[in-house]
Amino acid sequence: MLALAAWLVLGTLPATAADAPLSICLPENDPPRSVRGAGMDAHGLDVDVARLLAAKLERSLRLAWMPERAQTDIESTDLDFRPLLRGECDALLSMPGTEAFGRLQNRLALSAPYYGAGYELVPAGAAFRWGEPYAGTIAVSANSLAHVAVNAIGVRWTMQEASADVVAALNAGTASAGLVWGPDLALLTDAHRSTAFDPPTVLRWNLHAATRRDDPVLADLNRVFAQDGVQRDILALLSRHRIPNRPPFETAHTRAALTALRNLSSP
Repeated sequence: MLALAAWLVLGTLPATAADAPLSICLPENDPPRSVRGAGMDAHGLDVDVARLLAAKLERSLRLAWMPERAQTDIESTDLDFRPLLRGECDALLSMPGTEAFGRLQNRLALSAPYYGAGYELVPAGAAFRWGEPYAGTIAVSANSLAHVAVNAIGVRWTMQEASADVVAALNAGTASAGLVWGPDLALLTDAHRSTAFDPPTVLRWNLHAATRRDDPVLADLNRVFAQDGVQRDILALLSRHRIPNRPPFETAHTRAALTALRNLSSP
């Protein structure tokens, strides 16, 4: 009876894969990706992607909320894989490449990518071109890869605390262009990106779902991402949330690309 009571409290009575809810772990306060709310009040890109996946798999959806964890430096990650490894959910969303797994690479796996994200150039009319001489000043967030990148290629830069401060520097005239993490543009209503700018490989990532390595849900998610029209639906969700609607990139950030970039600025 005690075991049965525990299952009832948790709301996770044993079920077959076909009728079990699709359980997705999401950060509880990470706009525009996810913001916790009661029932349908939850919102964000990956909340909507989770709903899309559940609908395509004809399963109900359970959102498992994760408390915030602060990112501390340029090499660290704020990703918390413990709930996934403990079986508290089937998948995490908006996961970058396998390098983020660290020593967990033998226990976790990535789905096919479902969108791309990178650093975007602002404002819309900025004349900066990656790899070309630039006489202006680029605003970048402190201790970000954009900061590393512009320093490596020898462009004059001004360091700001956050993406909103990058835009403030443009408005104040202390910078002529800025590099902003693309999803942050959803929260910066006065910033408009240059659609002509293609982020270099070191400043762009493909985003995936992460699952336990041997979980059958991985094949289910890949089947959905491969369906006709699903990529179009995801691009529409990106636009709805004011995130640059980039499909997965052909090439994306790797540690080797970062090392090559840093070597440019080495004496």
